[in-house]
Amino acid sequence: MQLNLTKKKKNIILFTVVLIFAISIRLLSWPTAISQINIDEAMTAFNAKLIADSGTDMYGTSFPVYLEAWGWAGQSVMLLYIMAFFIKLFGLSLITIRLPMLLISIISIIIFYDFVKRIFNNTKLALAAMAFISICPWHFMQSIWSIDCNMFPHFMLISVYLLYRGITDKKWMLYLSMLFFALTMYTYGVSIYIVPFFLLISAIYLLIKKKVSIKNLLICIGIYLLFSAPILAMYVINALHINTNISLGPITIQYFVNNARTSDMLFFSENIWDTFIANLKSLSKVFLRQYDTNLPWNATRLFGTVYHISIVFFIIGVLHLVIHKEKRNIGTFLFSTWLILSFLLGIVINEVNVNRLNIIWLPTVFFSFYGIYVFCSVICKDRKIIKYGIGFIYIVLFISFACYFYQTHTKEIDASYCFANKTTDAIHYATCELEKEVVFYTNSSSHIYLKIQDALDGTSSTLINNLTDFENKIKAKLENEAFIILNRDLQRTSINIDDYTYQYFGDTVLLY
Repeated sequence: MQLNLTKKKKNIILFTVVLIFAISIRLLSWPTAISQINIDEAMTAFNAKLIADSGTDMYGTSFPVYLEAWGWAGQSVMLLYIMAFFIKLFGLSLITIRLPMLLISIISIIIFYDFVKRIFNNTKLALAAMAFISICPWHFMQSIWSIDCNMFPHFMLISVYLLYRGITDKKWMLYLSMLFFALTMYTYGVSIYIVPFFLLISAIYLLIKKKVSIKNLLICIGIYLLFSAPILAMYVINALHINTNISLGPITIQYFVNNARTSDMLFFSENIWDTFIANLKSLSKVFLRQYDTNLPWNATRLFGTVYHISIVFFIIGVLHLVIHKEKRNIGTFLFSTWLILSFLLGIVINEVNVNRLNIIWLPTVFFSFYGIYVFCSVICKDRKIIKYGIGFIYIVLFISFACYFYQTHTKEIDASYCFANKTTDAIHYATCELEKEVVFYTNSSSHIYLKIQDALDGTSSTLINNLTDFENKIKAKLENEAFIILNRDLQRTSINIDDYTYQYFGDTVLLY
């Protein structure tokens, strides 16, 4: 008894040490490790401020279930509402903008630990898995800044974990998992291609295995549909082009006239077969290379999302479960289903990249770690030198990654076209020194420009529809407006900058 108590205390201490380590490396220079704000991050923050203040977004829409951003249906709302909660409590700042992703990432580390522990009934293995995900480059990078889509994998993990617990342990968690699966639908638009199919496959499997009853299944369906109904209704009215908005009390289910996101999917492509082949190639490239060209905020070329060496262990882990039927259980089935659907999603998304395919990286971490376990314990027969050798390799990889990230890669992100340099300084000068309303001219290739009337006051906004309108706005030289141009060559606007008063704030130009 005393021995077991001592072992339990040791495990608690080790868990605490790993958790403190995971949190500490994410708090290093946070929230300014990436000092500039991404344009999507700024858009979410602006709308979150409005929701916190008035309950409406920048277009005056009351509590939307999907956000109109940059002039089209463009952002999911889970990050928006969590961010609005912190802004309501503590005010708008870089801390409250980036706190939601930091917190959900830390929660997912804890969930991952307990999930692995329960699947394999091995605390020591779970602690190693916890350390592994803590140093995963993708998990680390997405936790220190905010973009709406990166809520998706974390909510999916929580949902799948609760489903597993509901099946194997506590029935009430089964019902709670349905609530979280429904909430996952609000984290990223492509969840509509993952969550319903995951639940359908899981339901069939669990019925065959007699792990759930018809009664429990019907209750689960009811809970899921109840809480996902608003977002499902949004997809229906937009898919059927029902040009109307639906109000459920303060909640608004919108029809979007300019729904550009459908063009990102295989089903809406003009040439489906050619797009299918192109999507296969881009999926293979992103998964195997683990980085995006010209998108440095998603991953580094040198280290990838889960470290390049991990793909070898990933293959070992997947093959081991395929070959050894006796090693499969409900937990590995759930992760396998998640992984397969993620690959299928990668084929459905046109021009997939690391963040569009973010749902694949957590099961990739799981199977990579499982592959390491198989390699050490089965293939190498628990030779300590192999275990310590692999552990040493990953420690060196992480230290190298951390040094490279903080010394070099953050500068590359800050200088990239989607992270405007010193934009906050330009906003502060325009709104505080000039006391002018602010108009953002972004680097959007679609030539849709967003007018934001004084982001500090959080008043309403209007849309400038095209480049000509934007040029005419500037040429009108309205007394109460200042134009902030983000990472754009002014010559491309055919505007003579010498005709106006202007100041440079790094890569950002303030024109008034």
